[in-house]
Amino acid sequence: MRKLGPLKYWSTKERFVVQLEFILTCLQHGSLEDAYQAALCLMKERGFDGDPVANMVVGLAFCQLWYSDIPKELQLTELDSSSAYMQSEIPLDDMHMPVDYSKENDALEGGGTNSVVQCDSNTSVANDKEAVGDDGNQQKDLMDIDADVKKEVSHTSYEDYMKPAEASGSDYSFRDYSDLPHVSVFYTQGLPPWIFPMKLPTSHENLEDTVYMHRKLHNNYYKNALKHLRVALYSTPPVTEALHPLIQMLILGDQVHEALDVLETSFRSSDTVLQLRLKACLLEHFDSGNYVKLCTCFEEILKKDPTCSDSLARLILLHRRGDYDTQNLMEMIAMHLDASYGTCDMWEELASCFLKLSQCEGDRISINGGCDPDNQGCLDDSNKIPELFTSGKSGKAWRLRFRWWLNRHFHDRLNSDIVSGDLKLLTYKAATASHIYGRHFKYVVKTTEYLEKEDDMELYSFLQTHILNSVGFSHVKLNT
Repeated sequence: MRKLGPLKYWSTKERFVVQLEFILTCLQHGSLEDAYQAALCLMKERGFDGDPVANMVVGLAFCQLWYSDIPKELQLTELDSSSAYMQSEIPLDDMHMPVDYSKENDALEGGGTNSVVQCDSNTSVANDKEAVGDDGNQQKDLMDIDADVKKEVSHTSYEDYMKPAEASGSDYSFRDYSDLPHVSVFYTQGLPPWIFPMKLPTSHENLEDTVYMHRKLHNNYYKNALKHLRVALYSTPPVTEALHPLIQMLILGDQVHEALDVLETSFRSSDTVLQLRLKACLLEHFDSGNYVKLCTCFEEILKKDPTCSDSLARLILLHRRGDYDTQNLMEMIAMHLDASYGTCDMWEELASCFLKLSQCEGDRISINGGCDPDNQGCLDDSNKIPELFTSGKSGKAWRLRFRWWLNRHFHDRLNSDIVSGDLKLLTYKAATASHIYGRHFKYVVKTTEYLEKEDDMELYSFLQTHILNSVGFSHVKLNT
């Protein structure tokens, strides 16, 4: 920045642009001290308090400072190959943040701002809320912040943090955390690193000391990170990119209630995919018995992003446990297949749902006395058709989908599916097709012949089970 000359001769918005880009560059290159000094200078600028983008960047700087200062034993140094990034710090690499003050920026000169940050994230949330610090107080004087934060620079060891509460003269007591078994990072496992990039002790032998140590991590870096991220998120318009790091910091600080509150109550009018994924992740780990809310989260994610196979896989797991309805699962799988070509697992599950529905419908009619028990042929195929495919808007939607899928998934892809040599995909798609279009459908016939030729009796038997129980839903007339 020295090469640019004195910034005091620049306009306010130009100074902001340069300082924000410099801080982000320092963070991405691990120059935390330079980022810290630049953040302190930015915080003294006129108009900073009302600039959501500046607050977010400063909040990110404090996040990095806090994470780098916690005991090394708690930091993640590497992740497995399935992760999206190598986690040695709170991630910034997945966020592209060129600062754009091109829209209504003159307001900054008068003390306000309408700054815009452009990010790779496609999320958008909106809510107005007064920004306060982590302890509920308003922002402190900048010089006081500088003095407080300077005290946190020296690195502390894990053993130092583990000193008992009595040794420090504190009245801290474990009874203050009586709700730990319900909503605490200390009583859950498997939190993904994009939510919780921290290693906690696996033993609960010294849980009281461990919790006390963890609470001591709520230093001024931590509190300032939360404060500035909240300013950014609760501004008008909000900087939605602040949502992920804010939730991450709250979970890292074991403030699960607060994180859930942000996700549940702050943005009801505009849930986004990111918000829903964060909410679903926390529900899975801290309220896994709330199946209705959990299923609703995954459904909403799929409605906004029907290609999300992870959310669909979660619904399939819930369905297999008996916690999710078959017809609802079919709707979600169909929505996914409307937007993608689907994997073997998705087609297998859809075929199983079709089989289950037709069998359940047949059983229901038999139990309700829908036919003469002496007439073995009275339960014809049309009786096995659930109302989902024959009545109202749902029936019309499914019939339209069946016509569209003829070419999208079957006629136009038969040869390529055979050439691919993926017998499972071919079989599961054929099983699904038999339920929709009937046992004489070309895709079904050709697949049967191919399995016979390949002598794969297991898949052949699977397909025959579905063919013998197939109805051909698409050929049945709609109820009026």
